[in-house]
Amino acid sequence: MKNIIYVAMSALLLTSCYEDKGNYDYRFDSMNQVDISNVSYQPEAYEGVSGKVIEVQLPLTEDKVQRVEAKLSQTLSDNYDNLDFTWYTAYTATKRDPMTGREVTETVRDTLRTNGYVDLNFPANTDRNYSVIMEVKDRTTDLDYYAKLNVKTRLLFKNSLFFLHQQGGETFLGNVEKIGTMFESRSNAYKTAKPTITDNPFADAVKLGYTSCPYPEVNGLMVFRSNGRGNTYNVFKALDTYDVPLVPAVSSSFVASRVITVGNIATGNIFKCLLSRDGQFYMGKWAPYYTVPGEDAEESLQSGDYRVTAATVTESYYVLWDAKNNRFIYQSNSDWFPFQLNEYAQNPPHSVYPVMDAKVDFSSLGTLSPVGKTAVYGFIASHNEFFPDAKPQFIFKDADNNFYLYELTPVDAGGKSRGGDAGASESAFTITGKKLPDFHPGSNLASITYNPWFSTNYIFYAKDGNVIRHNLSNGDEQVIYTAPAGYTVSVIKFRTEDAESNSTMGSNLGDLGLYLSIGMNKESNGAVAEIKLTPAADVDESFSLFCDKDSEGNAFGRILDLQFAHVYTYSKDSN
Repeated sequence: MKNIIYVAMSALLLTSCYEDKGNYDYRFDSMNQVDISNVSYQPEAYEGVSGKVIEVQLPLTEDKVQRVEAKLSQTLSDNYDNLDFTWYTAYTATKRDPMTGREVTETVRDTLRTNGYVDLNFPANTDRNYSVIMEVKDRTTDLDYYAKLNVKTRLLFKNSLFFLHQQGGETFLGNVEKIGTMFESRSNAYKTAKPTITDNPFADAVKLGYTSCPYPEVNGLMVFRSNGRGNTYNVFKALDTYDVPLVPAVSSSFVASRVITVGNIATGNIFKCLLSRDGQFYMGKWAPYYTVPGEDAEESLQSGDYRVTAATVTESYYVLWDAKNNRFIYQSNSDWFPFQLNEYAQNPPHSVYPVMDAKVDFSSLGTLSPVGKTAVYGFIASHNEFFPDAKPQFIFKDADNNFYLYELTPVDAGGKSRGGDAGASESAFTITGKKLPDFHPGSNLASITYNPWFSTNYIFYAKDGNVIRHNLSNGDEQVIYTAPAGYTVSVIKFRTEDAESNSTMGSNLGDLGLYLSIGMNKESNGAVAEIKLTPAADVDESFSLFCDKDSEGNAFGRILDLQFAHVYTYSKDSN
């Protein structure tokens, strides 16, 4: 096919425009008019930063021809008999130079004349992004119209919501993803990624986590199992398993209860903490790997010396509540972690800093003392903007279901001098506390969560069929989501806990942290939903998702956990 002179066309790349090719005495009340400004396509396109975008699922095993149909309205015609279509396409291909052996890129252009549609070729397992210009000529008026479109491949599972759901006593990994304006849902995402494999590696899974890093590139869906072990799956490589174990093979096994992420991956200042149902904790950073705290330290507290029920991470420390001994314990977060994944398998890191009693004095609190109360959640407030100054905070409850908020202030103003001094006799933190008279989260305490993307100090939790936003400063509460009749909300998670907010210059995460993922159950069936919030934590009505069955109409089982898995660089064009 002939090449087209693109220089001449470049002036015509506006999304909506037309060219008058002569001097005519038009009667506009009787001439045909083509509404190019409202052109739509099948598959549907969404409005990205660069204009209209159609995403095509990346073919895994066989080449695919994707037909794109244009839908235009005209004032005097209901078909395209009077229109001529020309499609100018271009994409960048990478090839190996047979002379030098080096990879070179070239732009491949084509011109197609098919009325109302264009067929685009997508080779198997090959990323491709077509830039398309659609020229429409109305023969009755001799006017030309132009529209611009991008048609590109989409990685399987890209920016999508995974969930664990239980059917007949067996757990499966499900998935919901948005492709353009449409949703694709699957009861068994692993079978989609590996259609020839018959086993189900998620049969005993109990908890999900996620870690994403640009270099080295990691897109890891962490899956924790009831046998105390787990694996990490490469989300965008057909759920292949990373060789790195989630916890050291020599460590004692445990069942994960909460995965905590604090900090900012963009600066490398990110920390992860993994709590178990039996009170152990492990710690990590960017990689899908958690190490044993105080493993190689002298005089460190050991796992049998404490029972952790809540934890958070400051700029300097892991800070945790030991329910066994009614005390706060802490450890420096300065342990070294490798920057290459293969090092974790070959030479796993060991923690050299001790776990210590923080020796916090509760005497000034009187009846507000946390002793005898249950720690249910730990967090640091507003650490997206003020991480060095953020203080650890903990929510406790007493036997009468009264709730309390405690704030710890480091005595050494955030320094790490105590990290190697296991014999320190003075308190590491001072403490203040207050009762939360208007905080009534009910029985689902595991749903309590904090998000650093909002300027107000909000806590979110699920209660019965509602998701509630609670203002810790004044006690105000607002229902931000109500499940359909009969459903009880079981789990809520924000798409990311990474503190790189959309107010940060050069943020890679767009508005990712404003989306809340929700899992809910009604008897033996479950459903997943998502809502979007504004930076003020009000509901953004422009987005909503609810899904209770796969694309074949099969109902989901009971939702155990969910986790959004995103490409590290997240923007409007990567939806």
